[in-house]
Amino acid sequence: MKSTDVAENPPVIYDEKKRIYIPQPTRFWILNKDLRSKISRLEEKGWIEKWEEKVTNDEKLFEFFVNLHRKEIEKRKEFIKGKKYPDYVVKKLLSTGIGGIQDFDKKPFKVKCLHLWTAYHLGDEDFKNPIGQFVLDNI
Repeated sequence: MKSTDVAENPPVIYDEKKRIYIPQPTRFWILNKDLRSKISRLEEKGWIEKWEEKVTNDEKLFEFFVNLHRKEIEKRKEFIKGKKYPDYVVKKLLSTGIGGIQDFDKKPFKVKCLHLWTAYHLGDEDFKNPIGQFVLDNI
């Protein structure tokens, strides 16, 4: 994989037309269309549900992923520190996990999509994770 396969978004963007701030709970996105298609094929084979079950039933794995969500929230805190954003933006960024996942610290664990975890795996060394590695090993 190349670094150009993934793009990083800031946690907040400003929409000039609507004149509003928009929270962006997903920081990394896969740009490579071929890679996105291959990941989608894994999803079609039921791997989202298989990973949700696996993480839910493995306490160490569950804690690993909960901690990744918390780490992302800490990164967002650093980004918004000292800036004035509307309350709805701050609330969204500090109450949801990676990809906007609600209740990320509760079971059953929600994977949401394989693209998300692969993008984070490729986009930031601090967010290497077993789902992203699985995807790369199986596409």
